[in-house]
Amino acid sequence: MTQTVFPSVDQLLAQAAAACRASGVAADFGSGFEPGLTALVEAIRADVPIHAGNLQQMSSQILSLLISRAYSEAGWKQRPDCLKTAIHAPLVVTGIPRTGTTALHKLLSMDPQFQGLEQWLIGTPLPRPPRATWDDNPLFRTAVANQEAFLQAVPALRVAHEVNADEVDECLNLLAQSFVSHYPSTGLGLPHYDRWWRGQDETPSYRRYADNLRLIGADAPQQRWLLKNPGHITHLDALLAVFPDACIIQTHRDPAKCIPSVCALIWPARNFFQARQTDPTLLGPRELELWAWSAERAEKVRQAHPERFFDVRFADFRRDPMAVVEAIYRHFGLPLSENAAQRMRQWIAGNPQHKHGRHEYNAEQFGLSEAGIHARFADYIARHDLFER
Repeated sequence: MTQTVFPSVDQLLAQAAAACRASGVAADFGSGFEPGLTALVEAIRADVPIHAGNLQQMSSQILSLLISRAYSEAGWKQRPDCLKTAIHAPLVVTGIPRTGTTALHKLLSMDPQFQGLEQWLIGTPLPRPPRATWDDNPLFRTAVANQEAFLQAVPALRVAHEVNADEVDECLNLLAQSFVSHYPSTGLGLPHYDRWWRGQDETPSYRRYADNLRLIGADAPQQRWLLKNPGHITHLDALLAVFPDACIIQTHRDPAKCIPSVCALIWPARNFFQARQTDPTLLGPRELELWAWSAERAEKVRQAHPERFFDVRFADFRRDPMAVVEAIYRHFGLPLSENAAQRMRQWIAGNPQHKHGRHEYNAEQFGLSEAGIHARFADYIARHDLFER
């Protein structure tokens, strides 16, 4: 297939502006994102063969992030009062991916004392409308259709990580609005961007992220936030700089289980975006090093702020999820109502592990070995007692 040139920054901005005008939002993307966007475009041109078969997929993430920025900018202009709102002690779930963060996040979201980031509002940030109006909201309907189309295109994600448009989702896409994030490279496969990103400070990304929370929660300013993103462990210093009273739940699992699992989650998505079968053995070393480095960075922050953390082992959560929930609430002094507990028990009953089938993978297919993973994570495994017996 004949190769083509990936669009320039100016061309992508023009495409995003046209999409904004078509949807009725001002094409104002704010400022400060240009260095990251430039680095991303240069990396795509260097790392991925672009052709007619993958041009749309490879540009879609960038356009979606720019459109999301435009909704944020418009929202802050319409509701400038929200930017004065204090965000008090958010409950934050994080940990290496595939350690139970999603299940724990969804379980905790059953408690109505929390507000969370529904997936559709991450793509089009605005003050959260009343739930009864969502089905008639064109932005919500579009998000539902887009998510279903993506899951049909990458069916492995329905088994491994299904999230619907009306459910709480990760903070990742909001943080990625600044184009300083591991997110683009994870999905697209961009070593050049990885090298650039590792030298960046994500604190400005977290400040914008906090303002997006203020916008989405503008009509519920006193309601406590429940947030989740595995990538927070990479930049806990930035998270605590912006949310110094955050209550952080860190999940843990034997890395020889979760690193191959995250590779198996990413690989089909990467194949979709690049429109080809990418080499899976290139994926494993990247994910191994990213998350080992992230765990090391997290440990330094934990040592400075031990009171902000509560640890959850995957095995304990699978064995007795409600016991883990009760321990979390005791640790952070949260009230657990009988109504919330009953909703959680119902969620557990309706969402058994492997609900959508088994996620099959092994370390070797991604260029890894159990012994090599254990060696790279030796200190982390010993510290959190993760050797499976």
